[in-house]
Amino acid sequence: MTEVQRNDKIEMITLHKFLIIFFSLLLLYDYYYTTVPVVARIANPKFTLLGPYNGTEPSTDDVYDQLIDIKNFSFKVNPQPCLEYTAGILLVVIISSNPTNYENRVIIRNTWGRSIESTKVVFLMGEPENITVSQKIQDESMLYGDIVQGSFVDAYRNMTYKHAMGLKWVTHHCPMAKYVLKTDDDMVVNSHELRHFLARELSPWGARNLITCQVLEHAQAQRSDKSKWKVTAAEYASRYYPTYCAGWAILYSQDVVPRLLKAVQSMPYFWIDDVHITGICAQQIGVTRTPLGNLILTRHRANMLTSLGPKYIGSFIFGPPDLKSDRISQIWKAIPE
Repeated sequence: MTEVQRNDKIEMITLHKFLIIFFSLLLLYDYYYTTVPVVARIANPKFTLLGPYNGTEPSTDDVYDQLIDIKNFSFKVNPQPCLEYTAGILLVVIISSNPTNYENRVIIRNTWGRSIESTKVVFLMGEPENITVSQKIQDESMLYGDIVQGSFVDAYRNMTYKHAMGLKWVTHHCPMAKYVLKTDDDMVVNSHELRHFLARELSPWGARNLITCQVLEHAQAQRSDKSKWKVTAAEYASRYYPTYCAGWAILYSQDVVPRLLKAVQSMPYFWIDDVHITGICAQQIGVTRTPLGNLILTRHRANMLTSLGPKYIGSFIFGPPDLKSDRISQIWKAIPE
């Protein structure tokens, strides 16, 4: 082979490599910008979406055995559903649950909380003071392997411990989750629509600075003895709370969780968890709460769903809170697969 022929061959190989790289990049560009569109159903989003090139798993310097002012904290029960998903997982759901709400947990496991490859679900609780209930929780944990239990009393005014424990568990034991949904055990999640929303309307690679929920503004601190939400001026001095999320359905991006955890760990305890974590702490870390708008199912729309069918109410992601177990089942059955 002559020198000219060798040069021609090298140039041809180089051209082929260039064309392969060019068309590969073109296909990737086409995939990303046609299958992962920008946010369509959230007005004025306060967050940014990530692509395959800028998704990073956040680091943490959190003290593992501290939970706010509890210095010897430990996970009494600590399942590891995310352990094998080192490459990442789309969503983890942390459900704040009353230890006595066994029926609700069973219904959730059989409906919207079914664990699949892209979604893992755990229930958060403290330690019951009743010995019988405590034994039932141990048996339930052995059977299902989805209960995260912390070393604090499960009580009404310990809700912030429970929420913060969920953030701690995700930070240490499921940091690869691109999105984190914090919710309660008395509501419905349209899990089919939620996964579609995260992977297609948002991004399968995650987001940055995302806290989206039912946003509450100008809420007044309750001082009346008749209110179950009563707080004294010593507990919270200001007349109004900062903008915060209704605690029954809060969607976090991966990067927000360890930052919120760091903030709540360093601040004095305040027992109303949604105000404290998604209001005071979110404000401290500089993350704006984005309203979900019509993606939340109101009670009126839920009644229309179960009586008239899904075509009359439009799409939604989260159902109304404070539902009885039979109502959870009823609404779930009305949601199309």
